[in-house]
Amino acid sequence: MPANRTHQYARETAASTLLSGVHDRERREERDIEKIDLQRARRYGMKEDGGKKGREKYTYGGVVFIYDPRRNVAITSWKVGMASKRSGTNVTTPIMLEKYAFESKKQKKEMKYQHERLTLLLNEEEGKSQWTSHSVLIIDMSGSMRTDDVNGARCRSDGVWMSLARDYVKDLLTKGLRGPNDLISIVAMKEEAEVIIKCEPTSWTLHNKLIDLREWTKLKPSGHGFYLPAIAKAEELLTYNTSASCALSLLFFSDGKPSDPKPDHPVIVSNMGKLASKFGRRLSVSCIGMAAKSTDFSTLEDMVEEAKQYGSIASFGKPSLDADSLSHIISGLASSLTTSRTEMTELRTGELRQVRMDIVFEKLHTLDSEGTWKNYAVDDESRYVWNFWAWTFNGRRTGGFTKIVSRRCMHCYSEDELHSCADCKAAFLCRGCFREGNTFVDHKASNNGFESECDSLLKRIAMGSLLHKEEEQIPSFCIAVKDQAFGQGAERIVRKVRFLDPANGDYIGPIMVAKESRFAGEYHSQMAYHKNFMRTQDIAASFGRRFNDALDEAEKYFNAASQAFIRGLPRIVFIEPMVVELIDNESEKNILIERYLVGDYKKFNSNMGFVEDEVKKLVKQMNNLGVTSEPQQGIDLGIIEEGSEEEEETDDEDEDEGEDDGELFDSKEVEPGEGDYGDLQDAYFPQAFSHFSYERSRGNFMVVDLQGVFSVKDDGSKLYELTDPVIHQHDRLRRRSRRHDYNIGTNVGKKWNFGRTDRGINGMKAFFETHKCTDACRLLGLSEVDAEDV
Repeated sequence: MPANRTHQYARETAASTLLSGVHDRERREERDIEKIDLQRARRYGMKEDGGKKGREKYTYGGVVFIYDPRRNVAITSWKVGMASKRSGTNVTTPIMLEKYAFESKKQKKEMKYQHERLTLLLNEEEGKSQWTSHSVLIIDMSGSMRTDDVNGARCRSDGVWMSLARDYVKDLLTKGLRGPNDLISIVAMKEEAEVIIKCEPTSWTLHNKLIDLREWTKLKPSGHGFYLPAIAKAEELLTYNTSASCALSLLFFSDGKPSDPKPDHPVIVSNMGKLASKFGRRLSVSCIGMAAKSTDFSTLEDMVEEAKQYGSIASFGKPSLDADSLSHIISGLASSLTTSRTEMTELRTGELRQVRMDIVFEKLHTLDSEGTWKNYAVDDESRYVWNFWAWTFNGRRTGGFTKIVSRRCMHCYSEDELHSCADCKAAFLCRGCFREGNTFVDHKASNNGFESECDSLLKRIAMGSLLHKEEEQIPSFCIAVKDQAFGQGAERIVRKVRFLDPANGDYIGPIMVAKESRFAGEYHSQMAYHKNFMRTQDIAASFGRRFNDALDEAEKYFNAASQAFIRGLPRIVFIEPMVVELIDNESEKNILIERYLVGDYKKFNSNMGFVEDEVKKLVKQMNNLGVTSEPQQGIDLGIIEEGSEEEEETDDEDEDEGEDDGELFDSKEVEPGEGDYGDLQDAYFPQAFSHFSYERSRGNFMVVDLQGVFSVKDDGSKLYELTDPVIHQHDRLRRRSRRHDYNIGTNVGKKWNFGRTDRGINGMKAFFETHKCTDACRLLGLSEVDAEDV
């Protein structure tokens, strides 16, 4: 049971001189009400209009008190059954917040005028682009919200208003985390939904309005609470600003099941899904159930799950009947909105990024046959594939887009029974054009003394600017893209893509996914986004290949039985993305595609130091036991002892860059550490890979945010197929770029720009703060790293 709180503020009252008439004394004696109950009601009670002659009505602790302020006389009083004996005002003193104290009446009037003026300006079309966030709060104001059972509050509705005023407005204003560009709307949920505050800036004037709403003079809980009208009203408010440059939040407070007819409950959940499908991750949805533990909140919980299915960040909170518990949840929701705002802010300029509004999100696990698809085919002159592009990286700091050879007829773009040029293998004629007498003569002929098209293609292939891809990777140059997105992250949205058989339009080849930026941008900014993604993934893939080579290299230190075991350990592979240039009704667009990963998609670690739960659990077990488990199934993993060479010491600032792969990779041999290697769990290898990338780049880089699918192939081999990694770059590279270090090259920081998810040294430290080396690290000869030494 919470201890009694000292109130923060209470009404001034002449409690000691409160007068009581004959009628009041008779009623109190008859109803067993003490005078102190009236004094408490006058001091802390819910205030409302008391009817005739300017009287006031107070409700507190299960007592209703009619008071005449002109004569300071108690008129009458009675008991109501809305107060709990185990919690609420019968147990704790309510928290009474002070309004923001303006310096003078003049200042108060001026601030009110500025608030109203700013509200008008921000609601004009030009002003809407200045919004940073918009929170829509649905507050249940049905009769049950009068129940007095919340410790620290006078009733349930009072607890909500108090926590919103204190934790969602006051604290954030004081800390500078909210300002006038953060707008708030409030919907009172009863039989009908009423907007009581519409798109007002976060300010001290709004804070004082919320404190006023605590009293029943403004709005009193009564009647029923219907969800459907409230959700409809929230949708109106959330779609009111079409600029798409602000984070959105929907907070839904209720103390029980909806009063809507029972058949409407599936419609309530469905409507929440439709709302979430419009905004996806941009909208955070939080439903808060305020009632006893036994209360049925299944509708609220289903609403949250439905919002999640469409990509919204959604949560259900069920605080204990205590103002502090409610405040904790609301503070967390405020932090979530801050995170969403950060995602939508351009870090370099501080300007808001505009979320794309041409995206509709589909529910998770929706069948491919549901929804709509857009075909880009040879026989459609208005919509077709223009080019495919890959990315090449040579292990140093050069790399770029490489055009993929187009296996289409150079005359009619058909893919029917192609004949290729015998010399360059990069020009084609279809069966029809070939039969019509077209040959490769013109293709091979020089043009007014300049090199032929064939020679040009051969030169580009030799230079690496033109690349052949196997037919298994690109089965055709016709694709279909689903209109609805099925997934999204902080930066990207994801759709399904299929290759089409040019002959009949059937789906062929592997299922693909298209990854696009969540944010609006022109053609070239989208290509820059794809460039960063492909370069990051390609560099990560290079680390993956060396990780796998290191495992192979480690075999030589073990006996034959152990070598077979090592060959069965998981390998790391990053799937290869491509960019597709499309023509859509004479406009150019581009999408990044890669193979769809089939299986249990997981995030194994993050760029913030998170490690997948399974690894944490295993490492915790090891630490608790304090010993290493027995070798698995009796396999002898005894290491072959060899003399070790003393490692050459290097200086962080002036280290040599190595010879094998230029400046990026360290070419030192693998030397497994000592141990019996009895605990080589599959789950350890993603974390070992991140550690490996740090050590093999001499502490300059670290590949994290590992996500994808772990699978066991038909031949027994184990594979982590990963995508969308993050690379942290150590801050010393940025320092070197400013010094124009000759060994590293100029503008290194600019050349190694891995985007907003690159947290640099802080990200590396966060990893080593949670990472504990296991037998997987020791097998690769990795050194233990203290986060403070990074």
